[in-house]
Amino acid sequence: MNLRKAIATGLLILSITCSVKAADLTVTIDHIKSDEGTVYAQLFLGEDSYNNNNAAQSAMMPAKQGAGEFTFKDLTPGDYVVRLYHDENGNQQLDMNAFGMPLEGYGFSNEAVANMGPPQYKDMVVRIEESDGVVKTKTKMTYL
Repeated sequence: MNLRKAIATGLLILSITCSVKAADLTVTIDHIKSDEGTVYAQLFLGEDSYNNNNAAQSAMMPAKQGAGEFTFKDLTPGDYVVRLYHDENGNQQLDMNAFGMPLEGYGFSNEAVANMGPPQYKDMVVRIEESDGVVKTKTKMTYL
């Protein structure tokens, strides 16, 4: 009898831990201005992660004029934000002018628009639910 209880308890725990499904987040990028350099993307889980610059995942791809796409795989349910930039000169950072304005292209999930600073967090959030398979968001590369 104790063996049956142990097996039943083990199966219950296994079913609970396996019930959280992973989803993929596909990010489509429009308006990449050239084939020069690399496009970098960072994925943040939650507002604290974003505010503390603590990316859950990151990715990069060679720049290609026009459009591009990233897919972040096996994400657990939660609120995510994507931030990206086009490193045209290959120094692996978003270059800024003396006033703190970006000199290279940048973008955010949901095509959120920056206005004298980054967009509001709520405008960038992509929510992933337990039942989602693939979630999609768009970004538009902005060049000043």
